[in-house]
Amino acid sequence: MPQTPGDEWLHALSKEADEGETPEELHARFQHTLGNLTLTAVNAELSNHPFERKQDLLRGSHLEMNRRIAATEHWGIHEILARADELADRAIALWPTPLRGVGRAERNRDWQLAHQLLAALPHGTWTSYGDLAAFLGSGAQAVGNHLANTPGVINAYRVLTSEGKVSDGFRWTTPQQAGSGDVRTRLAADGVRFTATGAADPAQRLTSDDLAALLAGTDDDRTDGEDTAHDETTGATGEETRTERFFRQLAADDSPETVEAVRTLFAHWEELGGWIGHGAGHVTTSAYLMLGEAGGPGRGIWPMTLYPGAGRGGTAEVVFQYMAAREPFIDRTLRAELLTRLNALDGVDIAEGKLELRPNIRLCLLEKERNRELLTKALTWFRDCWESRNLS
Repeated sequence: MPQTPGDEWLHALSKEADEGETPEELHARFQHTLGNLTLTAVNAELSNHPFERKQDLLRGSHLEMNRRIAATEHWGIHEILARADELADRAIALWPTPLRGVGRAERNRDWQLAHQLLAALPHGTWTSYGDLAAFLGSGAQAVGNHLANTPGVINAYRVLTSEGKVSDGFRWTTPQQAGSGDVRTRLAADGVRFTATGAADPAQRLTSDDLAALLAGTDDDRTDGEDTAHDETTGATGEETRTERFFRQLAADDSPETVEAVRTLFAHWEELGGWIGHGAGHVTTSAYLMLGEAGGPGRGIWPMTLYPGAGRGGTAEVVFQYMAAREPFIDRTLRAELLTRLNALDGVDIAEGKLELRPNIRLCLLEKERNRELLTKALTWFRDCWESRNLS
């Protein structure tokens, strides 16, 4: 079960969810548990595809435990729990128990990580108990209990329900905090907006993936370590190029109008002096809007990475986190300017708190001519900023 489930996964999970539980909440509870984890060298190829497609890849694994997963007819909560029990039994048989009388170690590592993560929440953002639990591999109730009973956790009040509401069980944990007044007043002071229904703005919510990116840093020069060299030739006669593979995968999930809009975007980018680099994935590929030279870290820069949708519609990932470590966009005001220009597109509303993350824009929005024009202007501005820094 993938970290980002598509519609097929969510439909299957809806049949197993408890009463009052959403498929997303069920997914958050089980995605990082023992029974759903395995060892593989083809994680990028597995991606978030339906189980039937993953079976074909796992059948060719040299690990027995992967072949056993592939032989399973269905993959759901029952199978995850059964596999967890089996792996736990094997672990107990393989490794001896702790020595008697030594005492029990405190399990505080996960909570320390949670505290670190909450302290790093950017201004104008919030997260949910479920998102934090999914990141930690815990449960939403356990997260709520910990925050309610642990004094002094920075930004604990910025953890809300999945609907963006303050939990009924929330309380300040110290007398000093109790004097802070209404939680919503504190949230508003931290830049969190509220909708007409009184819920925190969902555009400012950090998902479990956003939380992971927040702590991941900006050292990765390519998403998933992909090679983004120019792609003009085929490896063998008749073999499709990475460009052809990208558009084939995009067309499988998006409308012809969206595909044509992306082709137009690529043409404009090349007119600006940029080039398109493609990821090497055969199952799911990607496209980078590159400037500068290919062939190594620090020799180029890109503002966006485009991905086919794999069942949920293609997206353009705005790599603010990557830019934050590259000149001239180390200057936060420049990233904020790019954010403002992107938010001018109809249907785009990226929160300022995501200037250190990698928010997404739906590619289908580029079907509107005005959106294409505004994005081209934003990319032209990005090119000009980068060139002025490198030519000065």
